[in-house]
Amino acid sequence: MKPIKLNHKELEREIELGNTYIQVGNQKYLLMEVNEVYGSDSYQVTDPEEEKKLLKALNEKNPILTDRDIQKMLGLNK
Repeated sequence: MKPIKLNHKELEREIELGNTYIQVGNQKYLLMEVNEVYGSDSYQVTDPEEEKKLLKALNEKNPILTDRDIQKMLGLNK
């Protein structure tokens, strides 16, 4: 998993407000804090509340974002 560092004030504000999704058009994408990512590109869920949110999100439509999608969503693709 390749980390992407974002410096976008509007996105930072929404995360600080506790919003858990980014919506692009009609599609929603889950936001979650990751404490550690293992070499196998996996993430171990240790918080029960986070596990509930993750399972709920996984049961919904969750398309994979490309780098271009992320840049467009953040207004970086001019």
